[in-house]
Amino acid sequence: MTDNGVTLIDAWELPEERVDQTNARWRERGALVHTAPGFRDARLHHRMDPQARLGLVNVAHWDSAEDRDEALADPGFVASAATASSYATVRGGWYHVVADVRAADGDQAQGQPVTVVTAFELPAERIDGFVPRWLAHAEVLSKAPGFRDDLLHRAVDPDTHFQLVGIAHWDDLEAWRAADDEFPFADFAFVSAHVAPFRVAAEF
Repeated sequence: MTDNGVTLIDAWELPEERVDQTNARWRERGALVHTAPGFRDARLHHRMDPQARLGLVNVAHWDSAEDRDEALADPGFVASAATASSYATVRGGWYHVVADVRAADGDQAQGQPVTVVTAFELPAERIDGFVPRWLAHAEVLSKAPGFRDDLLHRAVDPDTHFQLVGIAHWDDLEAWRAADDEFPFADFAFVSAHVAPFRVAAEF
């Protein structure tokens, strides 16, 4: 176990009409594992735009991958998770944080922020060169009104579908859109990025 633990990120592609059902199943599974040894927290995010590719994004923190694997052996968890396989594609993996950018002024508005998830598809060998460019852009955004923080996660396994996942928090949707319009990230020569705002739908 390390002080930072490990982060599990699952990105779900599924029809909007299945979101409520999947949300309910996620809560069932959370209720089964949230008291398990090594569990820290979990949040399920629901897309704000029904046209976004990723409908739900689960972000969970554990002390170790071994703790999570042991908890998932629960028969009730296995049965609940199996129900989604007929209508959803879940792309998940273990991640560690490689960049952490905070608001320049350290001031944060009250209330629940908007979570902006950016899932990057790129060859593993390109990551080391890409991260500094992401960081430079995030530093620019950190000075924009409404920015709170942005964490870039790198997959532990080089075969993970989304090798990098950025999870940013903004005061509200309008603040993020204004900053994205003014400071677009255009360095996508060899990267496919899926960007969308989310709201927290459930958490443990």
